[in-house]
Amino acid sequence: MAFTEQKAFKYPAEDECLVRRLGSGVIAAWPNLPPEAQQMIFEAAKTVWDREYQVSKLPDKLSAIIRRGHA
Repeated sequence: MAFTEQKAFKYPAEDECLVRRLGSGVIAAWPNLPPEAQQMIFEAAKTVWDREYQVSKLPDKLSAIIRRGHA
């Protein structure tokens, strides 16, 4: 699976509901994604722009939300 160069993704506030829906879709599909796709998404999620820029323990929180989505 080929991936493109990593870019900073920014979105206007009115698109936040769409970004949340897409994120929820990724969590739902997570177990069916190849490990390399999971790793790329996880790494990108740690560096993406967001209003909440300095989230403490971000990698742990990202892992926890994926686990909760499949509990």
